[in-house]
Amino acid sequence: MDKISHHYRELLERHGDSAEAAQYSSRESQFLRFAALARIGNLAGKRILDFGCGTASFAEYLKATDQTPGFYCGVDVVEEFFKHARTKVPEGHFCLPDKLGDQRFDYVFVSGVFNNRRKGNRKFWQDTVTSLFTRCDEGLAFNMMTTHVDFRDPSLFYENPCRVFEFAKSKLTPFVTICNDYLLKRNSIPFEFCVFCLKKPLLDSN
Repeated sequence: MDKISHHYRELLERHGDSAEAAQYSSRESQFLRFAALARIGNLAGKRILDFGCGTASFAEYLKATDQTPGFYCGVDVVEEFFKHARTKVPEGHFCLPDKLGDQRFDYVFVSGVFNNRRKGNRKFWQDTVTSLFTRCDEGLAFNMMTTHVDFRDPSLFYENPCRVFEFAKSKLTPFVTICNDYLLKRNSIPFEFCVFCLKKPLLDSN
């Protein structure tokens, strides 16, 4: 974790409050990722946890798309992000992961947190989504890099979407959606996917 924290502190020092500080290639691609994740439901007025919040750009996206949450909580391992985040969401709550307490939320979002290669990548994402799913009342949305690519950056972690679906379906909830239908770069292939884990079915026959 210290290596990851150091990496993002360096990005923040180098790029300031920007998409690049959170390891996105551009603000456009950052917002495209947010748009994919936000398809999980109507987020306006909801209690939102942004796990791996960076400088709270997801909150900016929600406000820009008329989905201002009723409560926004940002969690990150880099405290230096919070100074910038509070200027965007002065009414929000920001803390380190171990200071979250027993707070609950309608929706939990995780963007980019599982991308960096580290020891025990698979256990890390599985433990993280398992813990976060217990905190949400409506749903959890997260993204990952897919193994279905023609190039792999050795510093990044890629996961098979089928493996993620199987884990979520068997360990978290029967109501799982894998989305691999969006592009982050023009004339490319989908090199990322997002996962929706819902507490109840999107369409109910009752």
